[in-house]
Amino acid sequence: MPETSPASQELDLDRVTLRQLRTFKTVADMASFSLAAHRLRLSQPSVSYQVKELEDTLGLPLLDRLGKRVQLTEAGSMLYGYARRILDELDEAALAAEEMRGIKRGSLRVGASTTVGIYLLPAALGAFKKLHPGLVISLEIGTRERVQQQVLRNELDLAVVGPALKDPDLVIVPFISDELVVVAPAGHGLAARRALTLKDVAREPFIMREASSGSRWSLEKAARKAGAKLQVAMELGSNGAIKHAVESGLGLAVLSRFACALEIASGRLVELDVQGFPIQRDWHIVHLRRRRLPASVRAFIDFLKDTTWLSRNGSRSRVRPPTD
Repeated sequence: MPETSPASQELDLDRVTLRQLRTFKTVADMASFSLAAHRLRLSQPSVSYQVKELEDTLGLPLLDRLGKRVQLTEAGSMLYGYARRILDELDEAALAAEEMRGIKRGSLRVGASTTVGIYLLPAALGAFKKLHPGLVISLEIGTRERVQQQVLRNELDLAVVGPALKDPDLVIVPFISDELVVVAPAGHGLAARRALTLKDVAREPFIMREASSGSRWSLEKAARKAGAKLQVAMELGSNGAIKHAVESGLGLAVLSRFACALEIASGRLVELDVQGFPIQRDWHIVHLRRRRLPASVRAFIDFLKDTTWLSRNGSRSRVRPPTD
């Protein structure tokens, strides 16, 4: 009797596991085996092995390996759609079970852009954890583009960012308003002057965040409106580094009031009186539109919007409701 070719054999779908599907989908989302391994907290060989097992079971190549990057084959694109729907249904089942338990157990995955993630959300998450000690809470800090993409891929339950990037798949809810202020080192020659203009301070060197940061975007917008050309003396990737640079006399900076409240209160930095400042900007909560939110996520969003946790945690910043 002639041997049956692999292509003619009936697929044994019982061999396909949810773990394989989740691993395959994560590799496809990240376009990288190494990034997927980091996301899944697995070794890269384990990730590669699971994808290879899935390809062997289906008898089809799912991913083209292009150096360190990968892309979906035609078969991979087809399977990706099914995998996404299957895993979404599984998440829905987990959500239904969680709602039956209330929010005594479960997880909360939060993302945030840099300033709000460092200076605001830890206090909120700490206060929320005290109310719900059984929750496993994680916070991931990155650029607004990165954390919003993670929300879109359902890797985060929600994110808090400054100027949110519009996307029809995301719900964007104004949270609270932050204030951007111009700061200088203690004893700076401009500290005693009032009603400065941006043109007055344009002669000073400025320490700025990277071009993609929300605070820099707001400052450059204000400078264009005032017809002032600012001198960028240095670009630094964190508010902490910028504060140290300003304290050392290397230039001025525009920072969130949340980020520099302690330094201003202690006298290490001074807030300059510049026309048009402070600049008010809204922070936003973003979550996936198509997803029915777990009880823990809905409760945390309501908790954030209430903002009474800020006063309970001794915030020195002036909290305002979001602008209309």
